Amino acid sequence: MGRIDERGAGRAPALAPADRRAALIAAAVPLITERGFDVSTRELADAAGVAQGTIFRVFDCKDDLVLAAARSVFARTDHLDELRAVDPHLPLDRRLVEIVRIWQGVLGRMTAVFHAFRGPTERERLGDPHALVDTDVIAQADAIVAGLLEPDADHLTTSVSDVVQLIAALVMASVHPMQQDGPLTTPERLVAVLLHGVHTPDQHT
Repeated sequence: MGRIDERGAGRAPALAPADRRAALIAAAVPLITERGFDVSTRELADAAGVAQGTIFRVFDCKDDLVLAAARSVFARTDHLDELRAVDPHLPLDRRLVEIVRIWQGVLGRMTAVFHAFRGPTERERLGDPHALVDTDVIAQADAIVAGLLEPDADHLTTSVSDVVQLIAALVMASVHPMQQDGPLTTPERLVAVLLHGVHTPDQHT
């Protein structure tokens, strides 16, 4: 199917600049997650279904779009709604699996972007990942997870806040590119280690 001429008759109304910018960024994310600055203007335009000139009516240059798309990954907040949607009445292990699944999605996206920007110069242009994430969003996510764990606080060997941080650390390890198909790859595997350690019930220390 050929490209729809943005000037042609019968097309949908032109997007407002802010909406066009958002659409270009959304279309660019999958490409820059894999290739960083190596993606071409034509590839970005094709992904968005627009002419290349459309990009330059919204962004000064290709790299501005690449950086905006990369930084948008760190600015996402949709995981907060996903965490709020976890059923607090589920058994603890199932609640943890859902929490881990959501956090793996978040940190996996961020890690993929960071590693797509390969050299120190590219990463300097991207910016410090820690500074790109709103600390208030992090605090909200931690608070939601803590609330999901609070009903089982009396059955934990450490505080709920410590468990939240432990989950975060294990999730980060699980999404590292070198992890591949390791022991912490799936949410179920990670939760099993978190809850039961690395030995079976009939083993003795």
